[in-house]
Amino acid sequence: MSPRRLLRGVWPNLPALLCASVAVCVAATVPVLVAPGVNPVAGALYALLVAPAATALADTVTRIGGTGRATVRGFAARLVRLWPFAVRQALVPAVAAVLLLAALRVWTATGSMLLLLPSVALTGAATVLAVPAAMAALILGAARPALRGRRLWVTALHLVARRPVRFAAALCLVLLGVWAAASWSASLLLLLPAPAAIVAVAAVWTTAAELPAPHH
Repeated sequence: MSPRRLLRGVWPNLPALLCASVAVCVAATVPVLVAPGVNPVAGALYALLVAPAATALADTVTRIGGTGRATVRGFAARLVRLWPFAVRQALVPAVAAVLLLAALRVWTATGSMLLLLPSVALTGAATVLAVPAAMAALILGAARPALRGRRLWVTALHLVARRPVRFAAALCLVLLGVWAAASWSASLLLLLPAPAAIVAVAAVWTTAAELPAPHH
């Protein structure tokens, strides 16, 4: 994937990117309406609905960087094809976040700081690692169907550990966009998924390109 081709291809492929962004936002409204806040139901809904749409969007961005072209029909086809894969990968950070939330609630209810501190620390570290690693795993796995399971996650973790700032930039962009939408206008959320996907995809493939070639 060429970052230069990706940047040049954003404007010609704007309709596909906008439709994909709208799909991600529509999917994200379901957990907000059904189970607002941070809770197990919301985590499951994000994994079931938002992750597939975001993965299809990211794979559309990857295609733009590879060929310079993307279509709305192509995004729809990717959404259907990648749905089961995206749900399976997204359940990893979702489960980690739910376990962290449960540990924090027990801690707050009982006040047993010494007893629950290891659990909170462990689940907190797992969540911090799982979120950017899942982002990398979704992008990698969508583009490379042969890369699955443990090998996919080890590769994703390696990329995140190699250039953590690049992956943090995508997450910070999402948080900044949510804050801006909450402060000014919720319509800004429609413009958020595509730029976040571009930053995340660029982080994955530029970092992957820096890896040494395997020796045969």
